[in-house]
Amino acid sequence: MKKILIFTVVLLLTLTPVIFAAAGDSNDPIVVLSYLNDRINSLIKDYGLEDVQTIKEKVDNLSTDGPSTGPGTTASLEVVEIKDGERLIGGAGTELILRGGKATIIGSELGGLANITVGKDFVSGMEAVPNNLMIVPRDDGRGVYTDTYAVFMVRGTYEVIK
Repeated sequence: MKKILIFTVVLLLTLTPVIFAAAGDSNDPIVVLSYLNDRINSLIKDYGLEDVQTIKEKVDNLSTDGPSTGPGTTASLEVVEIKDGERLIGGAGTELILRGGKATIIGSELGGLANITVGKDFVSGMEAVPNNLMIVPRDDGRGVYTDTYAVFMVRGTYEVIK
């Protein structure tokens, strides 16, 4: 009987700090994952926001590859081929890099393409320089055309017109 009493006292003395630590206090609360998930979902609903899973699904469903003919939009650099007589027209902010072939700049009344690599405006009729980054500054019909064949890397909105 004495052994059981001693064992119980030792057990209580050993477990008391563990019990208080698990319970936490206002200075050092212990939070479990299910509480955090419930709280986050509650805040999302209160503020009319979408939950994380819905946002993730929307991001996963975004297409980052535009088609190589017709209108396209791409968030990453995409290889676009244009053939004899075709024009690649970019939207405002579209980035173009000539990777192969020859192409000529199509400008507008307000200017041409900004060649970022050399720091100059390339106007209508100028040859595109291979491996130079060019940006279409406005959505006003600017772009490039080829009489033979050209390969571009494109990021942004664009359209290949025959």
